[in-house]
Amino acid sequence: MARWDKYWDDDAYVARNWTEPDPDIIRLTPVMQGHQVRRVLDLGCGAGRHLFYLCQQRFDVHGLDISMTGVERCRKALEQHQLSATLRVADMHNIPYPEGYFDWVLSVQVIYHTTAATLKQVIQHIRGKLRPGGFFYVTFPPVDNIGPDSGNEIEPRTYLKEEDGEPLLHHYVTADEIDELMGGFTLVEKRLDPRETHDQAGNVTRRFRWNVLGQCLP
Repeated sequence: MARWDKYWDDDAYVARNWTEPDPDIIRLTPVMQGHQVRRVLDLGCGAGRHLFYLCQQRFDVHGLDISMTGVERCRKALEQHQLSATLRVADMHNIPYPEGYFDWVLSVQVIYHTTAATLKQVIQHIRGKLRPGGFFYVTFPPVDNIGPDSGNEIEPRTYLKEEDGEPLLHHYVTADEIDELMGGFTLVEKRLDPRETHDQAGNVTRRFRWNVLGQCLP
């Protein structure tokens, strides 16, 4: 918890990584509008880069994050830009909304910070919050990203690493595992793309990322 509060309180870190919406979210927005998507949840909204963009696109936007600092940062920025979204402090295991509430849930670089079994449970929990035919966009790190700095492997493809004095889990997925994790969804997209990220010190790292879009089966 303290780690995420520290990150979202760091203006320079936010400016380097978390001000512009992910290109996939921009690309998918007209697709979602074509499917009459209205109510959207950004699960792990952080500093709000997707909230602002989606509000400007006139969705009914909801943001959820475990960090109070991140949520308060979002709230202040939304007020400054005269935008409106519903914000809540909660975690991905207990999404405080009724079943079938959302048309689209997106979660970018968030839900893989756990074990394989819990990741599967979280995805099914998210599925329950979507209406039939609703969409789930999610990103996962591939096994290609596993390296000497990944930490200690505590189960197949799940690594525990200390970051900023706190333990942090990363679960890395295979292509076949994505099919299993996304049970109850029709896979619309499953794409492996290169990405560049910046750490808190400003160092650039090139990694790969699975970008997955599923449509909730009835």
